[in-house]
Amino acid sequence: MMTEIWHIVKVISPYINFFVLLWLLLKFGGAALKQFVKGRHDEVKEKVETAERLITESEQLKASYEQKLAGLDAEIEEFRQAAVAEIEKEKNRILTEAQAMAGRIEEQARLAYEQEMKEALAKVRAEITRQTLELAEQRVKEEFKKEDHDRLVDEFIEKLRSLN
Repeated sequence: MMTEIWHIVKVISPYINFFVLLWLLLKFGGAALKQFVKGRHDEVKEKVETAERLITESEQLKASYEQKLAGLDAEIEEFRQAAVAEIEKEKNRILTEAQAMAGRIEEQARLAYEQEMKEALAKVRAEITRQTLELAEQRVKEEFKKEDHDRLVDEFIEKLRSLN
C-alpha cells in the first residue's frame, strides 16, 4: 500500500508543485503580470484595430481602382474615337488643301498652255505672213514688168492732179 501511496504522491506532486508555483507567482508578481498582460492585450488590440482600418482602406482603394478600371475601357474607347475623329478631320483638311492646290496647278497649266498656244499661233502667223510676203514679192517681181510700173506711176500722178 505504501508503494501505492508513494506512487500517487509521485504522480500528484508535479501538479502540486505547479499550483504552488502558480500561486506564488500570482501572489508576488500578479500586479506586474496583470500589467504586462493588459499592456500586451492593448497592444494586440491596437494592432488588430490598425489592421482592420488598413483592410477597410485597402478595400475602399480596391473598389475605387476597380471602378476606375471599369471606366478605363470606356475612356480608352472615347479616346480612340476622339483620335479617329481628329485623324479624319486632319485627313479632310489635307484633302481639301490638296484639291485646292491641284486646282491651282491645273489653272496654272491651263494658263501656261493658253500662253504657249498664243505664242505658237503668233509665230505661225508671223511665219505665214513672212512666207506670204516673200511669195507675193516674188510673184510681183515675176509678173510686174516695167510697162506696168510706168502705167501705175502715171495713174497715180493723174489721180493726184485731179485732187488739186
